[in-house]
Amino acid sequence: MKLGILLTTSPENENTGTVIALCKAARELGHEVSIFLMYDGVYNVNKKEFVELVDKGVSIAVCALNLEQRKLGRVEGILYGSQYDHACIASDVDRFVSFG
Repeated sequence: MKLGILLTTSPENENTGTVIALCKAARELGHEVSIFLMYDGVYNVNKKEFVELVDKGVSIAVCALNLEQRKLGRVEGILYGSQYDHACIASDVDRFVSFG
């Protein structure tokens, strides 16, 4: 199964912890997981525990425009994309959940 996640809230929000736990559980079950970050969700690239999901096989893409607007730097292993990447994730998964 393929799971897609949209995260639009900052790391201080409880959504980040929920997304991390959901991703870990899905990967342990062998599911593919893709995350798209936009709006304040791009701040999650500064959270170590969130970025470590890449090492667990989670694909993370971020809205480059939102990242640039917030003057954040790039992080290795994360795709810097656009709403096109968001749409590709949403259309390519079996389930898509949004945290915003």
